[in-house]
Amino acid sequence: MLSPADSPSLPIRETEERAWRYWFSDGLATLVAGFTCLLIAWFLLLNGHKPATPFSIGVTFVLLGMYFVFLLRQRQIVEWLKSRITYPRTGYVRTPYFGEDESQSLDLTVLSMGGADATREQEWKRVHEDRKRRAVLAIVLSAGAMIALLLIRNPWICALTGAALSAALWIGARKDQRLSWIVLAGFPFLGVYLTIFRYGNAPGPDRAAYFLAGAGILFVAEGAVTLIRYLRKNPRPRENEA
Repeated sequence: MLSPADSPSLPIRETEERAWRYWFSDGLATLVAGFTCLLIAWFLLLNGHKPATPFSIGVTFVLLGMYFVFLLRQRQIVEWLKSRITYPRTGYVRTPYFGEDESQSLDLTVLSMGGADATREQEWKRVHEDRKRRAVLAIVLSAGAMIALLLIRNPWICALTGAALSAALWIGARKDQRLSWIVLAGFPFLGVYLTIFRYGNAPGPDRAAYFLAGAGILFVAEGAVTLIRYLRKNPRPRENEA
């Protein structure tokens, strides 16, 4: 598989989408995201429902530290895991471009084409503008759903939040990641579950923590299924065959 800069003959949109799908093809990024959600949910629930003791304070600081490590170093953690699991099996592909690298990646791509193909440069810009629009829409929808979850006391807001988060994930990731029913149907099910079993009557911060815990479980399940499928499809080559 080729990175966008290495495959100028292919359409920019196609090569970009291939790179993103390869990034998610082994489930590692989804697993790390799931563990991040579980850490912060555990921190919120533990911190809010138990009296403070030296032990609980120590556990809180450990969980908070682990959360910030996973949050701030998520890309590096995923790449470290890929270097040991993914790349030995299916080869290295340049990491898809995240927001902070987009201007640099555009310059590198234009240079790799000799700066002569203005049409492909415009196509590259359109691809990233499309991704930004989808990301902004998904973030606004998710943020609105979580704010409503925090402020509205009606327990059925949990069901609406689950449906909104599922829609936000589909909008934001539908071109870059093949999300399974575990996530797309899991969030609405999570919202209905919290409503039926009266978690919807909990205070807003507790409901948000329950949603984070449920999201973490869904992402870990999705990542684990994807990783198992990937390992079965791509066994590690023997040294004499490498």
